[in-house]
Amino acid sequence: MAYEQAVLDMTFEAGEDLSSDQYRFVILSSGKVYRPNATTDKAIGILQNDPESGEEAQVRMLGISKLVAGETIAENEWVKLEYNDAADAGKGLDADTAEDLASAFCLEGGDEDDLITVAVLPFPFQTNITSA
Repeated sequence: MAYEQAVLDMTFEAGEDLSSDQYRFVILSSGKVYRPNATTDKAIGILQNDPESGEEAQVRMLGISKLVAGETIAENEWVKLEYNDAADAGKGLDADTAEDLASAFCLEGGDEDDLITVAVLPFPFQTNITSA
């Protein structure tokens, strides 16, 4: 069962209706959060509530969070944001190529549309970065 533990949650204004986007990646633009518009967008974190446009959006920027999976994701995989269309925007996908921008690390996996558990990274990075 998916679980969470906050380390750093921040509040931003929702720049659009995000009432169907709880536990999905969001992006920051002009001080407001939005659902992603492209696979190359950089996630600021994972939305923790379900605000409508103009309401407060609580974003987990660091810590453990639930995330809606956009495909089957296994434990110990890097996770990136999904963008196919507005309906799937912000779900998590396996970051499986070196050019993918990882925004989280999977702690407890699942299948498409399941809530999985991820460690939210403090900033997106390319998955070809390795430690020395």
